[in-house]
Amino acid sequence: MSTTVIGTIETSKIAHELIDELVKAGFKNKDLQILQGDQDQLVAEIVELGFDKSDARGYAKAAGNGKTVVAARVPQDKAEKAAAIFDRYEAAGDKEGSELEEETSLSEVEERLSVGKSKTATGGVRVTTSVSEKPVEKTVHLREEHVEVEREQVNRKLKPAEAETAFQEKTVEMLGTAEEVEVAKEAYIVEEVTLGKRVEEHDEKVRDKVRHTNVEVEKIKPAAAKKH
Repeated sequence: MSTTVIGTIETSKIAHELIDELVKAGFKNKDLQILQGDQDQLVAEIVELGFDKSDARGYAKAAGNGKTVVAARVPQDKAEKAAAIFDRYEAAGDKEGSELEEETSLSEVEERLSVGKSKTATGGVRVTTSVSEKPVEKTVHLREEHVEVEREQVNRKLKPAEAETAFQEKTVEMLGTAEEVEVAKEAYIVEEVTLGKRVEEHDEKVRDKVRHTNVEVEKIKPAAAKKH
């Protein structure tokens, strides 16, 4: 969680020296900025950083009187360290550098709650495929042909034309056929498994506490003079 520290610095030069020291102290340069613009722009920008309008008007008024407004976005646990550095440079007054003067400034520090979202695994489904075998059986009707030879005694007189060709050499062939089993396999889809996600949304309230430093001004009355 981060918070914003704002301070009004006497001059622009001292403001840049403040930023340099904050960087040396370990704060990121991208989180440090000098706020510029007219009073309305400054008020809007400071309010956007998390401060109320009355505080924002005070800083804008100081800028209108010639001071430089510096803002730093810092981690919550380093806010006091950053505020202490701001205090030294706010107290520098008209001197250039970080020497302390009698004038001292205090900074109001306010935390802002920042809520984000991250994704975590909540469980799911794993689907895997494997190949298994099972025996199958199917009956096929096959046909076979067999060549058979039969001899039969006959006593028939040939005609002259038949007798002429009967004594020629001849060869006669007849082949038998048989059906054989041919096995082929074809793949079919018998079931489909589809994976998908169903999105459910819900609102969740986040409760926490943020801190804010209040600067109270109290006039100190001088002690009464002693009578002689």
